[in-house]
Amino acid sequence: MISQRLSPGTPARPTLFLCGGLQSSGSTLVSWCFLQRADTNGVLDAENDLLPTIDPGIGDPFVWYKTTISCFRLHELVDYYRDQNWEVRPLLVIRDLRECWVSLQRKPYAHNGITAEDPPFRMRVRRFLEDWDLFRRMGWPTLRYESLLEAPEATLRDACRQLQLAWDPAMLDWPKQQSQIADINNGNRNFWITRGKSLTEAIAQYQSHRAARALPDADLSWLNGQFHEFNRDNGYPQWEKRSSTVAGPGVESTPCFESTRRYRWETRHKPLRWLYSMLGITNRNLIQRRSSKIQRRRTEPIPTTAARKAA
Repeated sequence: MISQRLSPGTPARPTLFLCGGLQSSGSTLVSWCFLQRADTNGVLDAENDLLPTIDPGIGDPFVWYKTTISCFRLHELVDYYRDQNWEVRPLLVIRDLRECWVSLQRKPYAHNGITAEDPPFRMRVRRFLEDWDLFRRMGWPTLRYESLLEAPEATLRDACRQLQLAWDPAMLDWPKQQSQIADINNGNRNFWITRGKSLTEAIAQYQSHRAARALPDADLSWLNGQFHEFNRDNGYPQWEKRSSTVAGPGVESTPCFESTRRYRWETRHKPLRWLYSMLGITNRNLIQRRSSKIQRRRTEPIPTTAARKAA
C-alpha cells in the first residue's frame, strides 16, 4: 500500500493524487476520468517544466495533478510535494513506448530538443523507464492505457482500489462541465477532438482517428532492444520493421535546438528574425551559438626546454 487509509475527519495533511506518464501515453484521458469524480478536483494537464505551488483548497476534498514525464521524473515530483507537506498518492500511466513514439513523431509541439525544458525524446523515455522500475519495485499503482481501452470500467476500478479511493461511476459518465474543473489550460488537441460526452464515446472516437503505425528503423530497433523487459512484463509484442516513413508534419527525429521553445522565445526578441522565422527562414546565428559542437581548442605547440633556453 502506498499510504495508510484516511482516518475519519480532516487528515493531518492534504491528499494529492499525482499522475504522470510520457507524452502521448493517454494520461490526459485518464486525468479527465479522475477529475469527473465528485470528491476530486485539480489540474487536467500541467506544464511539465514547472513545480507550482498547489492550493489544497481546489480539492473536493482530494486534489488531482497530472503531468508528463519529461523535465522531471515522476518520483522526483513525489518527493518534492511530500516536502511541501502533501500526502502524495502517485499513479503511473503506461503505454507501449513505440505507440507513444509514433504519436510524438507526428506532433509539432512535442519539441525533440536539447534544452532542460525540452529534452531529447530518448532521455524522456529513459526517465519514464526509471519511474516504471521504481513503481514496480515499490508496488505503487500503475494504469495500463491499452487495458483502459479494452476494459474501461474494470481498469478504472482497479486504479481506484490501488489508490484507496471508492468507486465513482462519474469516471465513466463524465457529468462535470469544463467550467467545473479547476485547471484545464492544457490538454493536447487530439484529446479535445476525441473527448466526446463519456469514456465509451471517447474511446470509440479515438479508435476511429487512430493512425497507422510507422517508425524509423533506428528508433524501432532502439525501442525493441533497450526496453525488452518493459515490453515483456507489460504484454507488449515485438514490433517488426515496417516502414521508415512517418506520416504527418512531425518533428525532427534528431534532437535539435531549433525545435525547442527556447529557440522560439529567443527569436521573438528580435522582431526581424521572428518575421524571417515566420517565413520559414531559420535563425542560423542563434542555432549555431546554442548548439555548436564542443571541440578541442587549437593550441600552439608547447616549446621544448632547449627552445625556451634559446629564446
